[in-house]
Amino acid sequence: MFKRVKIIILCFVFLILGIAGGYYWGFSIEQKALDKALNAIHPIRDHSSSYKFISPLLAYIIPSAQQEKTLVALKSTITDVIASEKKIGGLADASVFFYDMNRGRWIGVNEKQKYNPASMLKVVTMIAYFKKAEMKPSTLSKKLTYTKEMDALLKTGSFYALSELHINTRYTVESLIEKVITKSDNGAQILLSNSIDKKELDTVYSALNIENPDGAQSGFSISPRTYSLFFRIIYSATYLDRELSEKALGILSRTTFDDGIVAGLPTNLVVSHKFGEYLAGSNDSVQDVELHDCGIVYYPVNPYFLCVMTKGNNLDELKKVIKNISSLVYQNYGNYK
Repeated sequence: MFKRVKIIILCFVFLILGIAGGYYWGFSIEQKALDKALNAIHPIRDHSSSYKFISPLLAYIIPSAQQEKTLVALKSTITDVIASEKKIGGLADASVFFYDMNRGRWIGVNEKQKYNPASMLKVVTMIAYFKKAEMKPSTLSKKLTYTKEMDALLKTGSFYALSELHINTRYTVESLIEKVITKSDNGAQILLSNSIDKKELDTVYSALNIENPDGAQSGFSISPRTYSLFFRIIYSATYLDRELSEKALGILSRTTFDDGIVAGLPTNLVVSHKFGEYLAGSNDSVQDVELHDCGIVYYPVNPYFLCVMTKGNNLDELKKVIKNISSLVYQNYGNYK
């Protein structure tokens, strides 16, 4: 009898030790994962400024939401959609970056892959002019003349780019920014780019520690995750003041391109976004197409940023992919929030 009790006690002790050991081992692994995640969090500060005592905060870089089951499931579904579309043809590749604007949780699918930004960088032009306007408000009312030389630049590439601007006509900087963002007018972009000190554009890239396109040796490219920083600093008003940040997102909400992110959403939902389209080849033979659409979807209470960058050989197919991913994210976000 005593021997049996002794065995039971020993078994109980080993059980307790096993549970304690397992708990400690599990806790240790979880703690290491937590430490790794916390160490990965770091700020982006505006080191381009000339302040002596402060270091302005622009944004925080945090790990992806690997523990959020709904978001992990969404990532898996997006991955499957991209794989399926690639099998069908028309889509060569796609990358997606989703970011919860209030809680900072994010997921990505090939989010670090780089693409030709095309017109996406027109947002940087707007930011640079608005930054200049903080110190000199008259900047936005200044008038610039669109010349025939500038108009001729639109015809130097393989694809003819149209512009609503008229030769020898003067336009205010603010009206040009409106055209550049809402209609992606290339004539307005040329006029604005030729009328601003390159250092003011450099400052925007430098503040976010992003490579300057002018310094890129083999063609500039950018990933969806990196591109999100431009929208994040506007939304948080951490680079421009509040009034100009509000103005910037207001202009972006009037973008006329509605075949991408907007197409996959309810018609009453506001979206501040910018699209970009890059074509390789010639008018007679388009070899490769890249289509991107990125912006803030003002989902009630909890807005989110979505960036979808694609490449393939069929523009309509790429539009469909962006639309479907946008719809998928919107439908699943309701469960997440």
